[in-house]
Amino acid sequence: MSILPKISFKNNTSGLSKIWTKILNLESSLFSALKEELRLEELSYKEQKLIKILDFAQIEKNITVISITNTPKDREEIARAFIAKSVYNFQTTRDLIDRLHHDRTLRIICGWRYKSDIPSESKFSRVFKELSDLQIAAKTHEQFVKEYLSNTVFMYNAIDATKIPLRVKPVKVEKEENPKNKVGRPKKSEVKEPKQPTILQQQQTMTTTKEMLSLVSTHCGVGIKQNSKGNREVWIGGKLHISAVDGDIPVAAFYSGANVHDSSVALPLINETSKRVNYLYDLQDAGYDSNIIRDFSKKLGHCPIIDINPKNSKELKAKIELQKEEKRKFEMLLLPQNSDTHHYNQRSMVERVNKYLKDDFGCNTIYYQGATKVASVLAFGILSICIHQSLKLVTWCLQKLQSKNQCF
Repeated sequence: MSILPKISFKNNTSGLSKIWTKILNLESSLFSALKEELRLEELSYKEQKLIKILDFAQIEKNITVISITNTPKDREEIARAFIAKSVYNFQTTRDLIDRLHHDRTLRIICGWRYKSDIPSESKFSRVFKELSDLQIAAKTHEQFVKEYLSNTVFMYNAIDATKIPLRVKPVKVEKEENPKNKVGRPKKSEVKEPKQPTILQQQQTMTTTKEMLSLVSTHCGVGIKQNSKGNREVWIGGKLHISAVDGDIPVAAFYSGANVHDSSVALPLINETSKRVNYLYDLQDAGYDSNIIRDFSKKLGHCPIIDINPKNSKELKAKIELQKEEKRKFEMLLLPQNSDTHHYNQRSMVERVNKYLKDDFGCNTIYYQGATKVASVLAFGILSICIHQSLKLVTWCLQKLQSKNQCF
């Protein structure tokens, strides 16, 4: 049984209705005007995609924050160009600048009429640092979600982390020397030191996303993960933790060091996503198997469906084997899966977002150094995917509604 995105239009002025109205206006007026201006017979698919994303992002509104009285020259154009870098899947700023010099249409869409207007690579670099320090892409993403998606009720919120390899040395973490455990009973005078609470345990008493993220390291680290084939993967760099809803729409994303456990960013993601949109189910894999996460999800009014981690206990391991056996029987007899299994299978939406980010939106290889800049590159990718997938979802839903109406 396939499942359609479970979204709800609360009223005619909802964000999704606004998206559809704006798409129609763009296609009927702006595209025609641009074709006439540029003397083109037709805009390419990628050009249309970029124009739509730029128009919905309105990143210029956040650039004026840099200087209220006098916006520095080329800041808005360069910000638009970095969205173009993501949409056109360029891996480096040099690739972007080369394309701007040779592609008149792209140059004009970004805001420069002549080749001589394009700033130097060093200017691009300086402005990108400013954009990164101010988290312009992340703020623009949050504003888009608030304006267009906050009134929508989604069915699922899936969370996962993806590795971000970097070409830098990891930060050395000094390990505390623990005295060897003595055999036998401790002496009467001997006091055993209590275990330090984990990041997850500390976060459960916190109320804000900012507080929770203050415990999460963004330093370059060494990550170790078991892939879907059971092979051990080791990389140096970081992780991007993503929260995605129906339609493969990333609603929130946070960057961390590679050595940070996935579960350490679960509560901030659930907390932030719950503020931005309405949804029913939290879906996570076995890496998030914790009662703290389950209780937090329930506290916010969601239904958590988290895979069981066999490492936690022998009883759970036996339970998993029993579930696998039941699943095999269901498949052999061609019976429908139980509801929890069916819901859990929708978790693949966040894995698709990871794939889009690396394969199609310029984040396959990141050459920038420093957590702030790396997070900014990823944020531009997430912003572009969020808008693109939202437009796709709205178009798809309304086409379905129109086809149903025609049937009647």
